[in-house]
Amino acid sequence: MKIKQIAVSFKSKQFSKRSIFLMKLSFSIYLICCIQLVALNSFSQNKVTLNLNNASLKSILNQIESQTDYSFVFNNDDINIQQTFSIDVQEKDITLTIGLLFQNTQIKYKFKNELIILTKQKQQSEKYTISGTIKDITTGETLLGANVIVKGENKGATSNEYGFYSLTLPEGHYTLQISYLGYTTTEEVIELNKDLKRNFELQPSSNELDEVIITSETKSKSQVYNVLSGVNNLKVTDIKQLPAFFGEPDINRAILTQPGVTSVGEGTAGFNVRGGNIDQNLVLLDEAPLYISSHLFGLFSVVNADAIKDVTLYKGGIPARYGGRASAVLDIRQKEGNTKEFKGEGGLGTIFSRLTVEGPLIKEKLNFLVSGRRSYFDIFFPLGGEDLDGTKLFFYDLNTKLSWHINDNNKLFVSGYFGADVTKLEDTVSEESANGGSSNEPDASIDFRWKNATATIRWNHLFSDKLFMNLSTIYSSYKYSFVSQNDNGGFIPNAQSFKWNSGVENWIIKPDFTYYTNPNTKMRFGINSTLYKFIPANLSSAETGLSPESLDVDRGIEVAPYYEIEKKWDKLSFNMGIRYSWFGNIGPNTVSVYNPDFPLTVNTITDTKTYKKGDIVKSYSGFEPRFSLKYDLSDRKAFKIGYNRTFQYIHLISNTAAVLPFDIWKPSGTYIKPLEVNQISGGYAYDTPNKKYNLSIEGYYKTLKNFVEYKNGADLFINENIETQLLPAEGYAYGLELGGYKNKGKLTGSFNYTYSVSKRKTISAYGIDNINNGKYYPSNYDRPHLLNINVNYDLGKKWDLGTFFTYQTGRPYTVPTGRLIIDGSPYLTYSDRNAFRIPDTHRLDVSFTYKPIGNPNTKWQGSWNFGLYNVYGNPNAFSVFSTFQNNQLKTFKFSVLGVPIPFIAYNFKF
Repeated sequence: MKIKQIAVSFKSKQFSKRSIFLMKLSFSIYLICCIQLVALNSFSQNKVTLNLNNASLKSILNQIESQTDYSFVFNNDDINIQQTFSIDVQEKDITLTIGLLFQNTQIKYKFKNELIILTKQKQQSEKYTISGTIKDITTGETLLGANVIVKGENKGATSNEYGFYSLTLPEGHYTLQISYLGYTTTEEVIELNKDLKRNFELQPSSNELDEVIITSETKSKSQVYNVLSGVNNLKVTDIKQLPAFFGEPDINRAILTQPGVTSVGEGTAGFNVRGGNIDQNLVLLDEAPLYISSHLFGLFSVVNADAIKDVTLYKGGIPARYGGRASAVLDIRQKEGNTKEFKGEGGLGTIFSRLTVEGPLIKEKLNFLVSGRRSYFDIFFPLGGEDLDGTKLFFYDLNTKLSWHINDNNKLFVSGYFGADVTKLEDTVSEESANGGSSNEPDASIDFRWKNATATIRWNHLFSDKLFMNLSTIYSSYKYSFVSQNDNGGFIPNAQSFKWNSGVENWIIKPDFTYYTNPNTKMRFGINSTLYKFIPANLSSAETGLSPESLDVDRGIEVAPYYEIEKKWDKLSFNMGIRYSWFGNIGPNTVSVYNPDFPLTVNTITDTKTYKKGDIVKSYSGFEPRFSLKYDLSDRKAFKIGYNRTFQYIHLISNTAAVLPFDIWKPSGTYIKPLEVNQISGGYAYDTPNKKYNLSIEGYYKTLKNFVEYKNGADLFINENIETQLLPAEGYAYGLELGGYKNKGKLTGSFNYTYSVSKRKTISAYGIDNINNGKYYPSNYDRPHLLNINVNYDLGKKWDLGTFFTYQTGRPYTVPTGRLIIDGSPYLTYSDRNAFRIPDTHRLDVSFTYKPIGNPNTKWQGSWNFGLYNVYGNPNAFSVFSTFQNNQLKTFKFSVLGVPIPFIAYNFKF
């Protein structure tokens, strides 16, 4: 009853909110105090007192169990209870005692209810590195891009440009698979308990082992594994399988079979990549830049395919270590020379012959390579009669390389290249017909020639099994000359003869380091330093009326440090790089100053500014980020995306569709800004389950800033104020590239289709200067549709058939629309620039290769290659020109190779 009354009393009594709050607070404090007392009482039952010196762990644990409510649980295989400890504690809490006991040991502990669970802390396995080089077992040639894969694990490494690889793994047993395109895969079991140096040698796949070829991946062109998009790798075997012009394997023509690569027409030097001009391609031969990459106006590459080990074209993902050009990089690597025995190969063709010899000077230590070519059809010109007497048209080139294996940590390479083209045309007038004489004298002659020369010294040094260095010093030269002897004046009125010289020289030093952090991470860093010397023109003549003239020599310095990192996870991989480039145009030089209120013309020059030797005339700089990302949907499917920014500080000044020997190079300076290109690209790569087929699709979009364009009727020939003929421009290009390869079976080959657009517009501040009123127009090399099909068929043990078909949209050109007569002189009027197109071009080439079964007791191997270039004789127009005849405008198409051209060549090895 009392309780009930109290309850009623509480219900009936009124309390303030403050009183209720204080009651709740007091009750909470009471509960906390009770909990603390319980806890203290509990811990008070688990206090430990120990004073032991070098006692066994077993005895220590027993004493702790006897003093507390806790028991120990452990695995005898993990915990050694006989090991000894020393401990001195007085009335210490159990948790503090256990922590003190096992500090600085590999024993882990965990409290769970009244148990203390002891386990052995897992030791991180020691890691060791296996490194070395991968070579061809028959020649000793190092293999670039060979794979070392850990069997059963998603780990591996790839050899660099010098065949070096490095792979860091935890201690243990591993089975390594070593593979390379065109070679049989080998396996090696290793015990990795220390750092290892292990070199591997691979056996080339034999054409006689049909079973091996059918089941292997030696011909795979998979794009799945490369992190970078827009990269095409060509082996010498790929180049030699193509039906070649006059039966001669050619690098340039092989490059033109790749997606996104075009040219302005047959018989033109250089190639265009993804809407870029030919000067936007960095062509490297053993790291030395080549300023012209072809002989005979584009008919043949300047590099002999027999001397080449590897060719890689970067047109999408360009690594940060490359710079100086805006659109693409063509990296050509020469062979190092056979380290085991003397070897040779060559060919006898209808145009030229070639010979390559290589071998050891000191076996496995010092080896050499020498490769040369020389055309000889000019030898037969005298047989054509007096009209060809004195005419010269030939080329030659020489590749050399010396490789010295100093020791396991040092290698030295010295390589060089020299090539030249000579063209001399004479017009002979018979004095017998002119003056009743009997001798023939040259009335006029034109002699122009150009030559490339490079020299490269490279030192490979291995600081450790993870850090690799390549230090390169390079010299590159491109020189060209033009000599005219003409009683009628020729290019320059009232001048019977003159000589013009021009050229470019480079001095380069490039330390490059590669650090292999682990199997999934690789870093690369270094700096490129280049000194440029440009000789625009030196004109001399012994004739009256023409004074010698020499344009100012331009000089420049480019310095570019860079850093790259490539990282791989389970499905995601990326390659990221940053490059910072600085360019300075340096004196001595004299620069014209123009009135800023008017367009640049010789009439608006107000002053000149002179710079002394070493003065900075103008400098530019900028960051060039590079990024590529790959996501693997499976081991046969991958998505890729990438971004590049590139700067180009040198420019080819040419307003012709084809490169001519007297085009000039100019550095960026006061009036010519560096070209900036930004490109985004992405794609998808897929391999069929047995890798019989490789398929890929890639798209890109790029913008171009500070592009150099030319005024209508621009005069570029020996113009000391050439900036008055130039216009600033910008542009864009985009495209879609589809590619497919069939790798296995008797029938193999590839196809690719490219749809692309390349547009330009001038952005002069003076509207009267702008081309097509400042509107966008197609570039000279805008060819929207491109289709290439290459098919090879194995006809048996002796015969192979190769076919190649190409189709391209005709390039744009400007047409005359009428004629004006001003003061009795006729002048042509023209359409908007590049408003029309020449007809589409297409061509089919066929070749047969016959390989007789040779004597197994001899090292000589010979084969015959013959076929037909331009089988159905399509007269593909290189250009279209118009002229007035009988007061009518007539248009003509000019074709360089408009008829079927048969060829035959004999190739040999020994």
